[in-house]
Amino acid sequence: MKFPAFYANQVPVISFELFPPHSEQGLATLEKRLPKLIALDPSFITVTYGALGTTQGRTLELVSRIKNVYGKEVAHHLTCVGSTQEDIGRILESIHREGIENIVALRGDPPQGQETFEPPEGGYRYGNELVEHIQGVGGFGIAVAGYPETHIEAPDPETDLLNLKRKVDAGADVIITQLFYDNQRFYDFLERCRAIGITQPIVPGLLPILNLTQIQRITKMCGARIPEALLHKLVEAGEDKDLVRRLGIEHTVDQALDLLKHEVSGIHFYVLNQHFHIAEVMEQIRPKLG
Repeated sequence: MKFPAFYANQVPVISFELFPPHSEQGLATLEKRLPKLIALDPSFITVTYGALGTTQGRTLELVSRIKNVYGKEVAHHLTCVGSTQEDIGRILESIHREGIENIVALRGDPPQGQETFEPPEGGYRYGNELVEHIQGVGGFGIAVAGYPETHIEAPDPETDLLNLKRKVDAGADVIITQLFYDNQRFYDFLERCRAIGITQPIVPGLLPILNLTQIQRITKMCGARIPEALLHKLVEAGEDKDLVRRLGIEHTVDQALDLLKHEVSGIHFYVLNQHFHIAEVMEQIRPKLG
């Protein structure tokens, strides 16, 4: 099933995002968790894509396993990093052979050690070029990323929004947002998207906070902000890991319930290959899913 079919109904679409572990031990751990995650009944699962070959092969292995062994719909992330146009063509052929019908198309972050993104010779510089390539091949549903708090490399929100419009005009079917912790930022972003003619479903992305140091590192990298009141509670919790997790899960539940009340198209959870916290969130929001 391709992305447009998922979002054709009025029922909110719940999706999860996983990443392919680097180690064999990590893969074994994720394999044990997969049945539990799938039992939570997301509509589909996306799997991220490592830069410069670090986990690219494992991405395809994992999406193929989720789709062809567990019978759960999936989406394969694909970036411009380290790939020529010919490489991308070959990767799309491999994805198609595994029966995968959906791609999350991203420019990708600069490889470690590089401050700016530089495409390889014969590669793409912008996400809309990748979307256009995938659209030209045909046969895939395409999701792209949106940034409620503006992409960290964009000079201003207006430029960032026009970049998103180019990706949509190139053929994107759905927009999945970067993580955020203040729903008003999402609602403002949604309004601005609609005002410039973006009509595709815009799906909020939520990442429950389980560790303050970890989330501060993540938000610094991507430009998202933690609301002062929430940050104060997390700092006050100090080394009480259980309290930090409880506060993080409670905040995600509150975000999700408010988003569902505002009739969003769906919610995309960045689960970090964990199960326990998403199980708690799903238990509390499931009555509102219809």
